[in-house]
Amino acid sequence: MSVQSRSDGVNTSLFEKREHIEKLHRTRNLLRKVQFIYDLPARLGKCIKSEAYADAVRYYTGAMPIFKAYGDSSFQDCKRASEEAVTIIIKNLQGKLFSDSESIQARAEAAVLLKQLNFPVDSLQAKLLEKLEQSLEELQLKMEEVANASADSNDPSKQGNISEAVPPTAHETSVREFAEAVRAYRVIFPDSDEQLTKLAQALVTKHFESTEQYIKNRICAADLLHVLGIIWKDVLLMDDVLPEAALPDYSLEAARVAVKQYVANAFSHLLHDISDALMRAHNKQKEGVEEDSLQVALEASKKAVLQGSMDALLDFRQLLDDSLGLLVKLRDLIVDWVQEGFQNFFGALDDLFLLLSGRNSSAPHDNSLTDGTQGEKVFAGLVLVLAQLSLFVEQTAIPRITEEIAASFSGGGVRGYEYGPPFVPGEICRIFHSAGEKLLNL
Repeated sequence: MSVQSRSDGVNTSLFEKREHIEKLHRTRNLLRKVQFIYDLPARLGKCIKSEAYADAVRYYTGAMPIFKAYGDSSFQDCKRASEEAVTIIIKNLQGKLFSDSESIQARAEAAVLLKQLNFPVDSLQAKLLEKLEQSLEELQLKMEEVANASADSNDPSKQGNISEAVPPTAHETSVREFAEAVRAYRVIFPDSDEQLTKLAQALVTKHFESTEQYIKNRICAADLLHVLGIIWKDVLLMDDVLPEAALPDYSLEAARVAVKQYVANAFSHLLHDISDALMRAHNKQKEGVEEDSLQVALEASKKAVLQGSMDALLDFRQLLDDSLGLLVKLRDLIVDWVQEGFQNFFGALDDLFLLLSGRNSSAPHDNSLTDGTQGEKVFAGLVLVLAQLSLFVEQTAIPRITEEIAASFSGGGVRGYEYGPPFVPGEICRIFHSAGEKLLNL
């Protein structure tokens, strides 16, 4: 007999035994599955106690094919008990997802597990986003606190040792927590960049809205720099978490508006200071005070014009010298705004002189500058003060201001060439030379 024939004979004789063994294996596997189903409620209970939710979800989803096939008959009780356990698991996973004390990884895992359990995660996504939106209100800059912090930072007695670590402020802590929440949200819901971008931009917008209100008060450059520094810190922090929002570029436009408003307000305050000095002279004459008060008023007005302008330039210089990322990109614009601001300021000052002297000005003017003078008698002494002040502006103030602008505020050039140079001292000198002559001839 050949080897092949003997081999075939052995296989034939063992066939039934093999079939029996395979049948026993299938039976054992089936028994294991049945036992797994019966043990599932207890397994899920242990997972809940140990917070092993990933194992629990794996066990439950593994049992789903059997529950779908036999859950309404043979394994009805097991299915019901397992579903009750899964209800608890879903509730606990939702708690993890909303808990700020949980790590980002734990919260992201909770979202993934909920999805595996076919839980509608979209509703949770909306709730979490709403929670983030509500937290924006807590992040608004409180300008009273900012002003106090700015005053302390400028007070040498309160600065302490430079080498000491400065503890984070409540605002810094809140923004850092917000950034971490955004980071977690982005990990949990990877398709949420557009929503988070709007949220981050809303934070920057609210910051600058508060800043614009703050600027309406009379603040110095150091105060503005302090506020912008806080905003820029927040921008960089959020940019690290959500670079797609391009917050540095977004904040640049808002900073441009705020700084331009600050420069314009500084000139407005300067004009009011000069007006106040001249109004005091007007009121003194109304009261019949001696002529030496006119000399006092003239000197006060001269100081308001020249020293006020020098102080404003010193303030503006701080904006140029600061290395803050927001301001570095605005330097050329600031130079143009300062030069243009002085040109407009002296034009407004000329209009003020005309109004106080009783001459009509075709230019629109701020009535608050001359409250109480309309329709009143114009005193010769006040006109003389205005004439001398015009001469002072032409011969002293403009040359000194021009020198300072040339030294510290040259450049610019963002303004279109078709508009000409923003600051033309020769034109201002001609205006006040003419104004002085007209006032002397009244």
